[in-house]
Amino acid sequence: MQQNTKVKEPSIIIKPIGRFGGLDNLHLTLIVVIALLLLLVLVIAYAKPITILSSTNTSANCTNSTAGTCAQPMHNSTQIRLLAERILASYTSVNGSLSVLPFIANVSGMNVSYVPYLRSWRVDITAMSPGTSETSQAEFLISDVNTSQITPLLQVAKPPSITNNSVVANGVVKLAGRYACLQQQPTNVYWFIDPYAPGAVKSLLNFTDLEIEFGNKVNLTIRVVSGAATQQVGSTFGLFNAQLLGRYTYCASQQSNFTAFASNLNSVYAGSYLSQPVLANIANSSKLNYAQLTSCLNQSVQVLDVQSLLAKYYNITQTPVAVVNCEYLAIPETAHQAICYSNSTLC
Repeated sequence: MQQNTKVKEPSIIIKPIGRFGGLDNLHLTLIVVIALLLLLVLVIAYAKPITILSSTNTSANCTNSTAGTCAQPMHNSTQIRLLAERILASYTSVNGSLSVLPFIANVSGMNVSYVPYLRSWRVDITAMSPGTSETSQAEFLISDVNTSQITPLLQVAKPPSITNNSVVANGVVKLAGRYACLQQQPTNVYWFIDPYAPGAVKSLLNFTDLEIEFGNKVNLTIRVVSGAATQQVGSTFGLFNAQLLGRYTYCASQQSNFTAFASNLNSVYAGSYLSQPVLANIANSSKLNYAQLTSCLNQSVQVLDVQSLLAKYYNITQTPVAVVNCEYLAIPETAHQAICYSNSTLC
């Protein structure tokens, strides 16, 4: 007997192909990850090496450039630092308040950096006013291609010319072509003043303070210059009369009671003309030797002419200023630093 049996055939379900070609989310994720890894490998393989800026390459040819700029400068930071010291020292010849910049700039804290895209060096210098905590910033851009191209990054004009003088320490300028005095002991200090110039009479107090501090270890001497301030007073009262303040000051400095004279003069002086009777009263109240004072005053005209020649030798255009050991320039507020720099055994 034949039995009819129904054989159930397997059913095949065919899904339609989707927009991702039948791949599920897991496969898609794996493919994306693999593609990213391949891309990263290609980036690493073809990336250009990073250029390290060098400030020690002194080659005149720029053989290493980035984006069209020289990454290796023609000069090094030491050369630029020395040039910046000369630029600072050159401000002593500027007529105005900027002439004190060389003496208040902190050269030991100078920051020098190369700016490739400008092919220039940036110099940052902090300046601090004497006796205060007020600071200001002086900045310069110096072309690496032509170091005579200097751009001050402050609202002032650059010095008319760059001298060979240089700022060697805080408040101390070394005069190029000038050398230490032949007589090393005691240390010599010329104190140049145009008596009617702003700050000149007041600087005599700095002078006497240094005399008291260093005693016979330092030979401080007053040098009088009949500069623009004295000549301005002379245009009204006569040059001979205007020069009397300088002559009395010089002659008083030859006597041991000069400290009293400087103090009494400062208590009377108000920035205007002082007549001969007033100066005579100051000398008398300071107990100066009258005979010695009279003799000195009679000879002082010729002496002051010689002192003016000395000021020209050191290119002194503004006062008060001190020349220490015949080779270092300082303002009254930094004369102490110049003395110590010139002869460290004194400090």
